[in-house]
Amino acid sequence: MYEVTDGHVIGKNGIPVPYSYLQPDSSSDTLVILLPGYGYTNDSPMFRYTTGLCIENGLNVLEVNYNYRDERYDSVDVNKAIVDDVRLVIDQILHTDSVQQYIIVGKSLGTVAMASELTRNVFHDAKLVWLTPLLKQDDIYEAIQSHKGQQMILIGTADQHYVDERMKRLEHLALTELEIVKEMNHSLEYTGETYRSLRLLETLLKRVEQFIMSS
Repeated sequence: MYEVTDGHVIGKNGIPVPYSYLQPDSSSDTLVILLPGYGYTNDSPMFRYTTGLCIENGLNVLEVNYNYRDERYDSVDVNKAIVDDVRLVIDQILHTDSVQQYIIVGKSLGTVAMASELTRNVFHDAKLVWLTPLLKQDDIYEAIQSHKGQQMILIGTADQHYVDERMKRLEHLALTELEIVKEMNHSLEYTGETYRSLRLLETLLKRVEQFIMSS
C-alpha cells in the first residue's frame, strides 16, 4: 500500500499546477520525479506504469501534473512556463521531505524543465531517464553532455526530435546508456501497429525499471 498526497502550487502565470506525491508504506530515501510531455501525461502508459513499478519497488514518486493544453496557456510561452512551474512544485516537496537520491524521468516537453533543474546542486548527480528528449534544442543536448551522474536516453529513429549526429556524439559519454529503437515514434509506439506497440511498451518499462533500480 501507499499514501497519496495531492496538492498544487500557483504557477508564475497565476494558473494552479497540480502534483501528486506517492509514498509507499516502506520508508525510502529515494524520490522519483516524473515530468511528462505536452500531451503524453502521467496517465499515459509509460508514466502510469513507471509510477506503479516505482511504488512496487518501494520508491517515493512525485508526479508533476501540468496541463499546457489548457486554454489559459494559449498566450503563454510554454517552454518558459514549465521551467518555472516545475521548480515551484519541486521546491514544495524539497522543503517537506528528506531525500538522499533523486531520479528524474522526463519526456519531450518535460525534458525542458529537466535540463533546467540540473543546474541546481541538489541534482548534480541525480539518475536521469531522458524519454524522447528534444535533442534539437541546444540547452537539452548540452545538459545531457554535462551531466555527471548516471543517465539513460531512450528515443526512436522515427521520432521527429531524433538527431543521428548528436546521438552518435553521446555514445562516448561516461555513465550514459543509449536506447535507440528503430521505427519507434515520439509517442513511444510503432505507427499503426497496436499489438507490436504493446509489446514494445513492456520492453521499455522493463528497461527503465532495470535502470532505475540499478546501483
